[in-house]
Amino acid sequence: MMAVETVFLLPGQGGYTPGLFAGDDSPEVAEVLDTADRIAAEFGRGGVSHLLRQPDAPPAADLVRADSFALQLAVFAAAVGGFRIAERQDTPDVVVGHSMGEIAALTVTGAFTPADGARLVCHRSEALLAHCPSDGGMVALELPAARAAHLVGAVADRGLAVAVSNAPRQTVVSGPDEAVEVVARLAGALGVQATRLNAPFPFHSPMLAIAAHAFGEAITGIRQHPLRAAVYSPVAGGYVQDDSDLKALLVRQLTTSVGFMAAVRELHADGARRFVECGRAGLSGLVRRSVPEVDTTSTVRTSRSTVTAAPVGTLTDSAPAGPAPVVESAPAADPAPLVLDELRELYASALGYPVEVITGDADLEADLGIDSLKRAEMLGKVSARFGLGESAVDGRFVAQPTLADLADLITAVRPSAR
Repeated sequence: MMAVETVFLLPGQGGYTPGLFAGDDSPEVAEVLDTADRIAAEFGRGGVSHLLRQPDAPPAADLVRADSFALQLAVFAAAVGGFRIAERQDTPDVVVGHSMGEIAALTVTGAFTPADGARLVCHRSEALLAHCPSDGGMVALELPAARAAHLVGAVADRGLAVAVSNAPRQTVVSGPDEAVEVVARLAGALGVQATRLNAPFPFHSPMLAIAAHAFGEAITGIRQHPLRAAVYSPVAGGYVQDDSDLKALLVRQLTTSVGFMAAVRELHADGARRFVECGRAGLSGLVRRSVPEVDTTSTVRTSRSTVTAAPVGTLTDSAPAGPAPVVESAPAADPAPLVLDELRELYASALGYPVEVITGDADLEADLGIDSLKRAEMLGKVSARFGLGESAVDGRFVAQPTLADLADLITAVRPSAR
């Protein structure tokens, strides 16, 4: 058994944040974005670097409807770029990709060149656009995977499947819209939180079988290379090797369940005590739900510099803390992104939502269903968390439509945040 201490996590669908790399002029991030734009042009598509450079770029919810091809390539570039940022400060013992993040994980560890990694994503997107039924969706349930499987069995639709086991009480179900709606209603009748995900396709379900076949046919000419670092696959349920058919794994991934929680727990059993999320998709929160005694950090974007957020997990006496957070440049970092991450965790915990649903640009009322009474209740929790005191009853706090806006206001009014 190999020695494991530090694990890098590469996000999938939740990994895109508008302007994620704004202010980062490093050559390694520029190379990632330039490669993504160049490969997009090979496929007759526009580039995606502006999506990750400009904070006012379209949010994921808009791209799901308008340009899922660009969204998928931006997710890949975000994961690879996030890895390049993280490796400035640390070296992973194991790399893990969540869902489509597996393509990025295999790219940064050398199995595929950066250009071929981007090509894999583009071929995958074209296959999905051409062959995926339009009536599919995904729903996140606050249930263990075994209980979610019972709901799937009760609905008895061959296109429905348990798609992702994220944490002890977070499982994603994927399949035909009608069947997913029935699952959501059954969950509601049982008092279980069910949240429809804003996903462009019903990932990890039998509905993608034809698209998976087309994807496999399209990538036969892409060459696999020896791995330069260890990769654990939540789809394969173990480490991949140089003699593994990694293209076949990526094809199978479209219709196969993702065992993220099992991967985290096995790596923890192997000795992993530091999990570094290469981005801001909420994977750190999922890790803490599964193995709460570990140290989790995230690479996050700020307006002037890139930092590693302070560890959030609770450490046991036997679990060594990771290295101190490192600021990449001398100017004081904008704290708003760190505040936003804390707000996302707070709202997800209080509302029973998956943390990846609680995005900074989600409208609190229209997208998350938080009415005025619930908003006031949540502001009480926010006040206690950030030490806002009486300022939390200020009408400005109630008026903020999104968590990103709320984070900016907290940063402005709380002296300790500046």
